[in-house]
This record gives sequence, C-alpha cells and structure tokens, in this order.
Amino acid sequence: MKKLTILILGLFFLSACSEKTQLTSSLMTLIKENQLPLSKIQFYNDNALFLERELNASEANIKSGKVVIENGKSINRVTLAQQTPGIFIKEQNNQLLISFEAGAGEEKSLHFAPILGEKGEYYYQLVDEAGNATFSRLTYVGNKYLLYDKKKVRLQIMKSSFSGLKVNSKRMKGNRVQ
Repeated sequence: MKKLTILILGLFFLSACSEKTQLTSSLMTLIKENQLPLSKIQFYNDNALFLERELNASEANIKSGKVVIENGKSINRVTLAQQTPGIFIKEQNNQLLISFEAGAGEEKSLHFAPILGEKGEYYYQLVDEAGNATFSRLTYVGNKYLLYDKKKVRLQIMKSSFSGLKVNSKRMKGNRVQ
C-alpha cells in the first residue's frame, strides 16, 4: 500500500505543468528505490539566500562572495539567487550536501534535510550543520555568516530526472465470493 501511494504521488508530481518540483521525502524514497544516482540529478533552490559577515582588518583574503564597505566596516556578502543550479556532494546524517558554487566540496556545500512542511509532507529544506531548520547563523567555507531574509530555502529537482524511470504496474481484478 505504501509503495502504491509513493508511486501515485510520484506520478502526480510528474504530471503537473512545471518542469521543476520540490524534493520531498516521498520523491527521495522513489529515487532510492529505483537506484537513481543523486550525482546525476540537477538540484535547484526555490528561494534566494543572503549571507553576510563582518571582516577583520586581517581578513583581506575572500574565498566566496564580495566585499562591501558599510559605515567604514568591511562586509563579506554571499548571495544565492533563486533557481541556481546545484550538484550533490554527499549524504550524511540524513542530510544532502549540495554545492551551488564551482570548486565543489564539502566546505562549499549547504545542508538540506527533510523538514515537516505543509500538508504533512517532508521537504528538503536548508538547515545548519546540526540539522536545525530555525537558525540565524550558517557556516559556509569555514566562516560563520548571518542569515538575512529568513525565507525557507528548499530543494527542487527537474522532473526529467525521472524520464528513465520504469514502473511496472498491474491491476487486481478482484475476487468474488462463490
């Protein structure tokens, strides 16, 4: 019964008009059951993300983002625009590490974990390293950044990721009492 429900949900998501869909725990189960490699799936973020941190005078070496001078202070800003493509780095502690920047590695990855959302479904949403969905600071490239604009940032995938999926189905005809 559970597999049938997942199959119906998967087909429902595939039949909708949009070419991208939210990554849910139901879809993740479908992906894993069909042994689709996560490294071959294109991920996207559904909302923009804005991170900032204040720099010391000795921190002139910036790895990510841009430096802005505000009121005599140096601010390092990292922006992740909406619908930026990302790649799977690894899975750890029920979290997906996704990189949206070249030179992909764990330190340039953001953590996404299944978080209970609307209608009782679990969505893969941005979390901190501890898996907490309610956070104000986030570690990125080894530095702590302050999070601005606290919109939920969730993962999306292309529906074409399921184009090679083969589903065997059979309809039961029923059984009557003689």
